[in-house]
Amino acid sequence: MRGNTVKSGLKLIIGGIVTVILATFFHEQIARLLFLSPGGETEFIFLGLFWGGVLGFCGTLVTVIGFLRAPAAGEKVRIIPSLVTLIVLLLCFLLLFFISFRNPDQPRLRPGETITI
Repeated sequence: MRGNTVKSGLKLIIGGIVTVILATFFHEQIARLLFLSPGGETEFIFLGLFWGGVLGFCGTLVTVIGFLRAPAAGEKVRIIPSLVTLIVLLLCFLLLFFISFRNPDQPRLRPGETITI
């Protein structure tokens, strides 16, 4: 096992999970922060999910390659902090996922929209 390669792969997976969390659960706040239009917000969500998937896939490949390669002589790399970070982010994603089902958000009106009764 090549520790540096595995650690790099885990960091890519962590980046993918963070990207998906931001695009899925915090897209409204980021769109407001970046002054995005409703179309820009939708594009941000699609791009966030796409790049999260790409980073996660590449991270998985790099991690598997790192596990399959022969170990380097005298290599001592700590991958435990990366694994703990990955587990914490997965738990955070699952918590946000289940909370999103319990408290459905009311649709917010955009400027210029009206309610027809």
